[in-house]
Amino acid sequence: MKKFMLVCMVTSLAILLGDAVGLSQQSGSTTLAGGRGGNPFSDTQPAAGTRVTEVRVRSGEMIDAVQMVYATVSGSSALAGQHGDSGGRLNVFRLDADEYITGISGRHGEMIDSLRIHTNKKTSPLYGGSGGSRDYQIEVPTGTEALGFVGRAGERLDAIGLTYAPLSLRSGGTVGGQTVAGQYPQTQIYGGTGGYAFSVQDIPSGARIAEIRISATDRIESVQTVYALADGRTVEGTRYGGSGGRQRIFRLDSDEYITSISGRYGAFIYSLQIQTNKKASPLYGGPGGIDAFQVAVPSGSRAVGFAGRSSSVVDAIGLTCTPQSLSQGASGCRNAWPGRCRSVPAVPALRRQRR
Repeated sequence: MKKFMLVCMVTSLAILLGDAVGLSQQSGSTTLAGGRGGNPFSDTQPAAGTRVTEVRVRSGEMIDAVQMVYATVSGSSALAGQHGDSGGRLNVFRLDADEYITGISGRHGEMIDSLRIHTNKKTSPLYGGSGGSRDYQIEVPTGTEALGFVGRAGERLDAIGLTYAPLSLRSGGTVGGQTVAGQYPQTQIYGGTGGYAFSVQDIPSGARIAEIRISATDRIESVQTVYALADGRTVEGTRYGGSGGRQRIFRLDSDEYITSISGRYGAFIYSLQIQTNKKASPLYGGPGGIDAFQVAVPSGSRAVGFAGRSSSVVDAIGLTCTPQSLSQGASGCRNAWPGRCRSVPAVPALRRQRR
């Protein structure tokens, strides 16, 4: 018992001292973008259950410094180290309780000229200037979240990357009324390689899919799932894609569920149609695309949302699923969907297409 109490005390103190305990072999760091100047740095992984609450970015014409701010399991705040100098203007990008960082992007030369932060819910403003000789785009692996920075820094930020850990190592239970989930199994994904990877990570407790919102022009601009709760309220899922196009709504009955999706794709998704156990939606989007696709929900599973890649449009698409026995019954919702499911067939590699 004394040994157990000592371990708990060390874990709690580690993040406050900037020397946190590592999480697991699935934790790691991405490649770096930027130059070779400055001194190397890497944020140590915080204790399990810690989440990022804000990112502080100091910038002018370039990125002067970056810093993570955390909330611990006990509810207290903790700071990672500031990487860079105190020049420039301080910008604070705040995250919701059910939000996590999935990647960063911007431009760089010998230093980091600009920085944008991507989460499972939104994208930050572009910090920094318009300089830089090349673009960069860094993502953490699917099913993980960024929990720190890695790179090189001196008077300014010379190079940048991200450290990450599995989402399943967050604290259990619910946050903001939603289950904090790990990675849901995905079907095959069709489309291009642009944009950022997305997949359903948090499903409202005791919910079913009530409607799908699709915005389209001659291609699919965005997709969004809306859930109906057992008490009659509705909850909007994250919208993936941009703000263009005309929005159409495909509604499902209380005993209805998605069986497959289909359409055409090339460098992005040109058209999309949704099939259920009762009907098919109109065909959204345009006639373009070089290949047709059809994604069926695996036998014994139930679709709970979309997966794929998105930026200003939907670049690639598939479905996230959970075993049918763990989701809603034919007569409605039973229990909250858990964050972990038994596996469905392995996800093949994303098909690569040139833009």
